[in-house]
Amino acid sequence: MNKNIDKNARNRILETALDLFYRQGYLATGINQIIAESQVAKATFYSNFPSKEALCIAYLQARHLLWMGWLKERVEQEQSGRDKLLGVFDFLKSWMTDSDFRGCAFLNIASEIPAIDSDIRNEVINHKNELLKYLQNIISEIFATDASSNGSNAIETAKMAYVMVEGAIVASQNYHDVWPIESAREAVGKLMEM
Repeated sequence: MNKNIDKNARNRILETALDLFYRQGYLATGINQIIAESQVAKATFYSNFPSKEALCIAYLQARHLLWMGWLKERVEQEQSGRDKLLGVFDFLKSWMTDSDFRGCAFLNIASEIPAIDSDIRNEVINHKNELLKYLQNIISEIFATDASSNGSNAIETAKMAYVMVEGAIVASQNYHDVWPIESAREAVGKLMEM
């Protein structure tokens, strides 16, 4: 019974962090606020997460699963590799609009934690590496079915597409508008025609 109670408390803490860290930011959110809003005792918080950093790592891991799940659910509806790649940008438009242009949870955290060698930044990099790998898989699928690709390098092309995805997210957040995503979508479409 106690393990169920602890698991429920842990889930409430994590759900609260998913909301507050994304909405307010990591540094602006205090442990006392998380404890109060998740309705747990301070001892319960610390028995589940020995530090705010440990909670942030769990937050990033949970956010990674959510975000990649949302992305893949949208993109995998498409039939062709090209449509899947362009579908990434269609996903970005709806996600950014739905989140009121709050932007990427991982880039937001990275801007608050500048030390590149921290465990938190490692989680950010792990997420970004998986996004790059996912784009590479889509582009490899395109090249495998497109005779005109002439042995183009999927890794290098994926890196270019990745930079356009990241730039689109940041610019869309900055301008509070979808035009950067639309421009990046068009640029990736042209890239794949080369």
